[in-house]
Amino acid sequence: MDKKEKGFNLKLYAAAAFFAVLAALVLITVFTFKTKYTAYHPEEVARNYVDTVVQTGDGYNAYKNALISKSQKYGDFIRTYYMNPVIYRDTAYKPGDDIKDCGYKGFNDESYMGEKSKNDDGSLQGQVIDTMYDYYVKLVTDGWDDYDTIFTKYFAKLVEVRKEVFGDDYMTDEIMFTALEGNVLKYGQSLTGTEDEFDKNTGNQTSFKSIGAYQKAYGEDYKFTTAVKTEKNMDLAAYKAALPTEKLTTYGVQADDISAVKCYTVTVSTEDGKTVTETDVVVAQIKNSWYADNTATDTSALYGFYK
Repeated sequence: MDKKEKGFNLKLYAAAAFFAVLAALVLITVFTFKTKYTAYHPEEVARNYVDTVVQTGDGYNAYKNALISKSQKYGDFIRTYYMNPVIYRDTAYKPGDDIKDCGYKGFNDESYMGEKSKNDDGSLQGQVIDTMYDYYVKLVTDGWDDYDTIFTKYFAKLVEVRKEVFGDDYMTDEIMFTALEGNVLKYGQSLTGTEDEFDKNTGNQTSFKSIGAYQKAYGEDYKFTTAVKTEKNMDLAAYKAALPTEKLTTYGVQADDISAVKCYTVTVSTEDGKTVTETDVVVAQIKNSWYADNTATDTSALYGFYK
């Protein structure tokens, strides 16, 4: 990883927080399109799952192609099981409760907003994102396969950090997504490097040229390609018997919904054809669509291979 930037530029981080959210929205649009296009092709689902992770270390967005996102929007899943329990932690909230009708008062209520929250121009939010970054990196060092631990610990830490910076208990899903997606973006940039960029309206510099870990290992003009190498046969009955029923329930999926299963070995190579890492991806078919089975796929080989 690159050394942490010296000093703290409040205006720079205010801008960075904004652009992090903007970039995340662009990513969501791109991944939504890719998911719709690739869902009918199991080998492409497997390849795209690996490609999403390896290009920028982004196991977070890779889940949009996985079983976890089969029955509900990925963002709604995160809200239901990880954000709302934090926002409504002093109530009887249970995942799945209709928060609009239950009458719960959460920490997203404006009564919890202190003066710093009311008057922040984005600078303090940027400070929160920056402070959370090292903790985020620590959580995802071995990959995103244990998303339950990552989300649970990350948002618990975010509550602590934000209170230290803002001095109040105010918390919303927007704050949580902004911090997390800002860290996802910065982590990717630590791998790929960045260029000098300027805001076209103000002329302020929003990012500085840096050399990423991938560039240090493979050259500034590196390029990764992903490809399916082999397909492995899997026994459908044995696979379904081993599925984690409780976890699938949170996805809105049952083992009987799955009609076929395949396993593909996907390789990651540099432009000259040298394989740098590979992993097996299990994909499952429900009706006409295929999904990466995040419960049966180990992506740890896609992280840290460049060291």
